[in-house]
Amino acid sequence: MVDNSTSLIPANDAARLQALAGYQLLDARSEKVLDDVVAATARLFGVSNAMLSIVEKDEVLVKAPYNLPVAVERVPRNMSLCSATILQDETAVYENMNLASAPGVDISLLQQLGLSFYAGHNLRTPDGFNLGSLCVYDGPPRQFSPIERALLATLAGVVMRLLELRRTLGAHADSTAVLWAPVYGAIGGQLARLTALAESTTPPDAAPALTEGVAAEVKAIATVIDQFVAATLKRV
Repeated sequence: MVDNSTSLIPANDAARLQALAGYQLLDARSEKVLDDVVAATARLFGVSNAMLSIVEKDEVLVKAPYNLPVAVERVPRNMSLCSATILQDETAVYENMNLASAPGVDISLLQQLGLSFYAGHNLRTPDGFNLGSLCVYDGPPRQFSPIERALLATLAGVVMRLLELRRTLGAHADSTAVLWAPVYGAIGGQLARLTALAESTTPPDAAPALTEGVAAEVKAIATVIDQFVAATLKRV
């Protein structure tokens, strides 16, 4: 087993972990809006698996898993490609994983599960800390176009907006119940439209041809969340 985990630790990790604590994410309880975003992401890219990863001090939390081949809540940090993803600003893509793909990462579990493709983009806070990633996996190797990389980055931005809103509401528990319901309603409807748009232009056995319309719909979702954030901040 590879054990080069120290190479996966960013220089600002202590500050990053302190920022992470403020988001109160370190449990694997299901949250519908996050589950829906991850499921829509998997369908958009036509992949078998997707999840949010939250990179802790020694482990990586699997949050909002979609169709993962095994039930797992946490994996060691040096066995997660998301640990390598948070070291860079661009979308991380491994189109055909092998032992040389990601130095310092032990990919033996992924190989055992028959997963050869990975793409992930950071969940980056407004202060510049990478908390984890929105990532997709698939069995066979595949190419991941610049348009797909840009869309995954946009979707990761949607997730981070949701986490920002969640953090803001969490600090004001009396507002949470009142404001989360319309958030779920608005985002749920938009996610349904997004998935329908992707499926309407894609053969069922092929990866989606991601159109400008799909990208525009994702950006519209981000705008809705920003409006909720702004309204929440005014209230508090």
